Amino acid sequence: MRFGYAITVAAFLAATPAMAQLTVTNGNDEAAHHQYNADRDRAAGRADMEASHQEAAMGNYGSAQRDREAAHEDWHAAHHEEHHADRDANGGVTVRLGH
Repeated sequence: MRFGYAITVAAFLAATPAMAQLTVTNGNDEAAHHQYNADRDRAAGRADMEASHQEAAMGNYGSAQRDREAAHEDWHAAHHEEHHADRDANGGVTVRLGH
């Protein structure tokens, strides 16, 4: 009886394609998209803060304050994007069997 099972398993393995692939993903690429947005927002925040410092050095304190506020808004947006990226990265698993 065990010999019959062994032959059945061997026949099944011989019949399956040799190059079959098993792909395990998190279901979508939204996490990478959110991380990209977070990186972009952080870069914009750094640029705004640098502009704020330059404006303050020239005595334009009103412009410096606006640039500083824009930098903080960008960093806040980056934090939210990172939160969404973490949520999407841990959202679930999709298993695909293909060739």
